[in-house]
Amino acid sequence: MKTNKRGCIALLGLSLLGQTMFSQSFSNLSLLSNFGRGEGESKAVFAAGSLVFYSLGAKVQVASYSNPSSPVRVASIELSDIVESLVRTSINSTQHLVVTGGSKLWLINVQDPTKPSLVSTTDIGVGITCEGVATSGTYAYVAAGSAGFKIFDISTPATPVPVASVDSLAYCESVVISQPYAYIAANTVSDYTGRSFIIDISTPSAPVYKSTIMGYGGYHQYMSVRGGYAYICDYNNGLQVINVTVATNPTNVISIPSGSRAASIVFDGNYGYVAHGDSGMLVYNVANPAAPSFAGKITTTGRAAFLSYGSVTVGGSPVGHIFVANRAPVSGISGINVSNPVSPTLSAFLGANQAATGIAYGPFYLDGKVYVAYGNAGLRIIDVSNPANAQSLSTTPVGGDARGVVAAGNYAYVAAGTSGLHVIDATNPSSPSKILTITMPRARGVAISGNYIYVAASDSGLAVFSIANPASPSLIGYYHPGGHYGENVAVKGNVVGLTDYNKILFFDVTTPTAPAAQGMTSTFTTGNEGFAIAGTYAYVPDGDSLKIFNIANLLSPTLLSKVYTGAGSYSYAAAVAGNYCYVASEATGVRAIDVSNPSAPFEAGYFDGVPQSRGVAAQGAYVYVAEKIDGLTVYANDLATSVEQVGSIVPDRFSLSQNYPNPFNPSTTIRYELASQGHVQLRIFDVLGRDVATLVDEVQQAGVYRTSWNAAGIAGGVYYYRLTSDRLTLSNKMILLK
Repeated sequence: MKTNKRGCIALLGLSLLGQTMFSQSFSNLSLLSNFGRGEGESKAVFAAGSLVFYSLGAKVQVASYSNPSSPVRVASIELSDIVESLVRTSINSTQHLVVTGGSKLWLINVQDPTKPSLVSTTDIGVGITCEGVATSGTYAYVAAGSAGFKIFDISTPATPVPVASVDSLAYCESVVISQPYAYIAANTVSDYTGRSFIIDISTPSAPVYKSTIMGYGGYHQYMSVRGGYAYICDYNNGLQVINVTVATNPTNVISIPSGSRAASIVFDGNYGYVAHGDSGMLVYNVANPAAPSFAGKITTTGRAAFLSYGSVTVGGSPVGHIFVANRAPVSGISGINVSNPVSPTLSAFLGANQAATGIAYGPFYLDGKVYVAYGNAGLRIIDVSNPANAQSLSTTPVGGDARGVVAAGNYAYVAAGTSGLHVIDATNPSSPSKILTITMPRARGVAISGNYIYVAASDSGLAVFSIANPASPSLIGYYHPGGHYGENVAVKGNVVGLTDYNKILFFDVTTPTAPAAQGMTSTFTTGNEGFAIAGTYAYVPDGDSLKIFNIANLLSPTLLSKVYTGAGSYSYAAAVAGNYCYVASEATGVRAIDVSNPSAPFEAGYFDGVPQSRGVAAQGAYVYVAEKIDGLTVYANDLATSVEQVGSIVPDRFSLSQNYPNPFNPSTTIRYELASQGHVQLRIFDVLGRDVATLVDEVQQAGVYRTSWNAAGIAGGVYYYRLTSDRLTLSNKMILLK
């Protein structure tokens, strides 16, 4: 099924004056899964009894601590920016998370915490960081960093409405509500000096400034209020206590120099629990606000950043726990038993998945797996047979900086700079082994066609190897007419291209043992580090654009057309599948260019917000992007459908397998077998028999096939998929969860 899906967020920007529209993030490309990014730091946590909501990078994770010594993850949802703060609140009797991070305010339905669903995304402004959020009634109060203090009506979660903004405050770090006031921890931007505020929010649409809290200086990271006293976490020095009984006249009470990185505080009974960075969690007796006394301490696994109180039932009795968000070096959530406040004990630490080592540069797809040249980590093989769940199968060090890889049969060939070309036996992709290293000039890139591999060999130009014996490639020779440098290489059929960054030189390899140099492109505007050849065209990224060259006459390549890939972008590499050319672009993510008419290409889709897309491979409707420290990400082109023949086995029956995964969200894979050639249709229907999508409608040879359905934008529910070939029909049921 072809849909035109565009992620677009609109906001009425309010500074009590005018309107501004902000938008974007994706169009017609869906992010399905990732390997290697890791889950990031935990900066925020909210506990509701034994149910704990917390952040891991750009993800909101839900965990159950019903057994405090053995917590389990129950669900998660990925957002588009690093999460800074979150709270849970009831809106119209439905539980929601209100979340901030980057320039965004998100509302997530968590009525069923095992199935969180994103309800709305609001972009508050350009280039800001929404540091903190609090709720009261049906209003959300946002500490929006340099953009000040924002108030939203969230009575309709799908469409939050900005009702007021106080833009004249300092840099706002956090906000807590103790009616009728909002207490905002803030700091001047010029010298990072604490300057917090009390705002009357009796009428949310008309907030009234009451006073400024200078306190004892330092950096005001967080402020909470209890019994007429504000407790400020001074990130530089420790804890400050301020009397705020008279909102218009806050007065200093005491400063407790407990050290740096005091980040947040929560209370239970007479005790205050402080997240104190590398010092872990400190406990103070605050029965007398004028003289808080140190009561206890526990070292956390990572750097304590935020905390929340939750009561967990153990053996039929409630046991108080503090849940601590941990930042680097070890991210995750600490569940700490505080039944004895002066001697807290760790019940369990639920750690984040750490980022993979190395840098992902070049991907290569083959038979449901992506082989990734992963820098100093070597070669990683990633299973993408289920595109919605990319899983690492193995990592093989090669002893060099892996920049490019190709694979054929049971072998992979890795170009790894000065360490040469490495041959990997991947007969068992879960346990591959390096069997040979070929010493050669710096191997910068590699391409494959039939029984030959072509290596960009820096100053030595183009190196050609025969892999007639795949375990032991034999060098045919080096070719560098005119001293043409080998930066990277691409091949298609009888044509090889070698870029030296400024131009591409083409070779006719009709006789691979005797490559014949042909013509060159014109000089590039910025430069090229990777490109693709398809048909009689070369698709060449050049700075902020993709250039298409007609190479029907190899002696005279001509520039045919150009399309921009985003202002300020630097495009690294390209891959072509069907009617689309996919461009990996630093700063603007991955772009899908419709090249059905190479003379008039246009951008058909994109997924930006990816900081460093470095390499790209494509197969059918799926796009595999190497994103440096973020690893390998799998995207789906929502405008295309992928059908892949699996191996060369001819089955003895007509069959249709159960889709996997099932239930699924949003993508699933369907496998089927054809015993003979025929016209094949694979269609999706809803429970009323209405046609939802056609995945296959073509003549196919006998064989085993698989195709995937990306149901992003489709309502959750029960669907049926039906396979027909000539007079034979089979059908199965599947469940889409939303």
